[in-house]
Amino acid sequence: MRCLRRISSAVDQGLTSLYRSLGRFIARRPWAVITITVAVALACAVGFIRFTVEEDAEKLYTPQNAPSFEDKAYVDAYYPSDSLSVKLLSLSTQDGGNVLTKEHLLEHLRAYTLATTQTVETKGVKYAYADVCDTVSEQSTECRVDSVLAFWNYNETALKSDPNILATLNRRDAALDYLGRPVNLNWVLGGVRRDASGAVVAAECLQSVLFMKYGSEFDDAEDSPTVVYQERIVEVCYDGWSSAILAQYVSCDAAVGRESTDAINRDVSRLTVGYVLLIIYTLVVLWRNSWAYQKVHVALGSFIAIGMGIAASFGMLSGFGLEFNFVCQVLPFLLVGVGVDNTFVIVSNYFDQDPDAPIEHRLGEALALAGSSITVSCMTNVIAFAVGTYTSLEALLSFSVYASIGVLMVFIFQVTAFPAFLALDARRELRKRLGAGGCGGCCVAPCCCQSDPVAEQLQHGSNGWTLESNIYKHNHDGAAGNALEPTANSPPTPHGPPKRSGSSTPSANASTGDLNVKVSVRPPSPDSMKQQAFVNEAPAPASSPRDFSTPTITCWGKRVFNPHDDQLSTKIIARWLPRVSLALWGKVLVIVLECVFLGFAIYGCTKVYQDFNFREMFVPEGNWLHEAFQVEDRYFGGEKVPVAAYTRLPNDGRDYFYYQDQLAALGQKLGSDPYITDVPPVNSWYDDYQKWLNSSAYAGQLVNGRAPNETAFNGWLKEWLRTDGRASAGNIVLNATTGRIVSTRFPAFTKDVVDGAWAIKCVDSTRDTVTAAAPDLNTIAFGYSYTFWDGFRSITFSTITNVIIAAAAVFLVTLLLLADVLAALVVGCMVVLCDVGVLGSMHYLGLTFNSVTCIVLVLAVGISVDYSAHVMRAFLVSTGTRQERAHKALVEIGGAVWNGAITTFLAVLPMAAAEHYIFTTVFQMFAILILLSIWHGVVLLPVLCSFAGPASYRDQDSSQHGKKDAVVEMA
Repeated sequence: MRCLRRISSAVDQGLTSLYRSLGRFIARRPWAVITITVAVALACAVGFIRFTVEEDAEKLYTPQNAPSFEDKAYVDAYYPSDSLSVKLLSLSTQDGGNVLTKEHLLEHLRAYTLATTQTVETKGVKYAYADVCDTVSEQSTECRVDSVLAFWNYNETALKSDPNILATLNRRDAALDYLGRPVNLNWVLGGVRRDASGAVVAAECLQSVLFMKYGSEFDDAEDSPTVVYQERIVEVCYDGWSSAILAQYVSCDAAVGRESTDAINRDVSRLTVGYVLLIIYTLVVLWRNSWAYQKVHVALGSFIAIGMGIAASFGMLSGFGLEFNFVCQVLPFLLVGVGVDNTFVIVSNYFDQDPDAPIEHRLGEALALAGSSITVSCMTNVIAFAVGTYTSLEALLSFSVYASIGVLMVFIFQVTAFPAFLALDARRELRKRLGAGGCGGCCVAPCCCQSDPVAEQLQHGSNGWTLESNIYKHNHDGAAGNALEPTANSPPTPHGPPKRSGSSTPSANASTGDLNVKVSVRPPSPDSMKQQAFVNEAPAPASSPRDFSTPTITCWGKRVFNPHDDQLSTKIIARWLPRVSLALWGKVLVIVLECVFLGFAIYGCTKVYQDFNFREMFVPEGNWLHEAFQVEDRYFGGEKVPVAAYTRLPNDGRDYFYYQDQLAALGQKLGSDPYITDVPPVNSWYDDYQKWLNSSAYAGQLVNGRAPNETAFNGWLKEWLRTDGRASAGNIVLNATTGRIVSTRFPAFTKDVVDGAWAIKCVDSTRDTVTAAAPDLNTIAFGYSYTFWDGFRSITFSTITNVIIAAAAVFLVTLLLLADVLAALVVGCMVVLCDVGVLGSMHYLGLTFNSVTCIVLVLAVGISVDYSAHVMRAFLVSTGTRQERAHKALVEIGGAVWNGAITTFLAVLPMAAAEHYIFTTVFQMFAILILLSIWHGVVLLPVLCSFAGPASYRDQDSSQHGKKDAVVEMA
């Protein structure tokens, strides 16, 4: 422990010396520092030239090491053309009305005709429906469509002239789909009603499914022909649709992406309100009721420094080629909140200094004291965020890099550029106090109407200031803890008040690791020792009385402003809160409430489940697409995801002819899998081929209903693919040289996706089914949704791993800075309780565990540790009983912690009104995180420390050196 204390002492003293020197340098050359920092920010911002945004959901929200990606590579190699679907869903305007009437069918035909007769233009090229529709096969240019309109060949005249449409529908062979099979009425009709014989007599919904090209130039980019055409379908069949008898809905993949992007863009514009709230709160906190000490305008310098930090970090990372993404959209708001926190700490320590001291001394001491505090916050955040890079999830990886570098760059500019602005304002402050300068002290530099008559004061202080007469807002113990704390009745020391550890005269004994203990001048603790004061401010020597108060701006309240008076945040946390939380009955109440909260959190953790339905989650609530989704759920079994079984080259290299039993079993067993729907049924090319053979001219040559040999099998297969089997040509890959089968596909659809757990079971079940059915054909089951579903397993492992690593890293940093194992463990316990609380709250908020929520869970480690670590360090450096030290910790740092929580909350508050899932989720989880962090940091932690907190540094040092230094606080 002594070695750890030596290391911590060396780190603390090193940081103090570094920041003191930095502050003095900035005070001497503020304009030079501003010029350099602006130049650096502009140089880094050049990287915005390469700024790009990654929008591919599959890449962002799916771990790239998921097993499905190997299968996807195979599928893309052999079946490069996939399809997207557009569904035209038609309901009667009368709820539950029958749509199997000629009038309704004609209206549905009108919608279909509108959808298929459009012409769009993109990239200077015009495209008709035939150019973007997915054709049946290379041998057949017929567009793939599933529709009840096939019974009348999509012809208005044929439909109008049909004397009995129900009779036509009930003739099974009256219409064939693009695969040459009878149209499945359960797939194109919803809410079907049948009579006793099974004949269709009515239906509530009509569905036409149009399949569009996907792949190569027909990708999911906003300007691809497929996406543009789908958007046109939405315009003419939904936005511009008008009918007295038929309500029209459109469900299409392109619309999901479009609506998601539009919602994000709308939300980002709204979220600028967060900046306004932060600015207003910053102005309120920096307000001083004195023209001389006013710091409201300094907020401008703070936001300029924060802006430079954000621009520098984002520009630099963009220059390195790191892509931005939708999740990163929330970062600017969080970084502004973090930066403003640093501003409050620096300004607070600036006002702790003697106003008569030279600016160089005031700024040096302010940074010496604030620097260590904000460094702790910065390092824990950077480390916790950086741990997120240990992931295969692209969204989390990119977010973590942008967050960690962003926090670091904002911190650097906040300890360089902002103090430079503060140094310039310090000159204005001094002029205003002394009434010097023609402009009344309003300018930060001499101008045509203002000379600089206070150069002497700038260099040596004013009103006879000396180090011996220096007055701090707080008094502090002397070197090595050998001096007694002055009390109300004790006379002042001959040389003024004892120096704090940040003063220019170091009093800590580096060789022994002794540290000065910072003791605040504050009201007494709310305990049985209410008559005792912590410590009174020692007056300046009688020979040189100084008064740095000024007249107030407003006419109400006090007429004199003292810069050393407490702000409202300090009063709330240091005076009012301890009267409740640190009273005996308050402690019992706090512990009981924590047990109740923890119980609810643990229960919630057991109820949280995995789910990431991109279509449902990324389309805003109340959006028109949800109406189409509801129609699908009601009439067609919900979201049926396309999947397929893929056979590959046999293990022994023989021809497929020898594995016909496995081919037959594959279609049958895949169709009977509990996660595969029978509407529409599995498309087995082998079954269709066998049916053709048994009804062809070759039927007499078959052996047991099959081709007699390998040559016949392959030769007749080619003939079938050229004729009746054209629709299956896209499901069979042949070797151009040998004519043998290389790979085949058995398309199918899953049942309605329930949640993430269901999806994982679906993946496992279908894989097991196809492997067991055709083990010698290297069969795989794959659907493009499998990349998401298969990733759920990786997301869970990745999140748990990242949280553990982040917690361990933060614990080590906290241990180094606090130099106390028990203290580090208690802080770690607070972090764990916060993370458990956030995870458990997801159940009550209706959130699921997925790629978005896992990001917040990882970030929670770095954010929550700040609140507890600061309070614990203040507890360790204080002296007295545990009860008194718990109160002193709140006095010393509680106000800053409170302001930090408020600014972080204000940064995310506008997200409460957002539409998009990402922003609403971040707001809900961050709101809970901030509430829990404040609760555990400034309420529960002091209570626990008052009962069994670690010994103060002075007590530890005294024990190690065999001394018994008494800390006496006299009434």
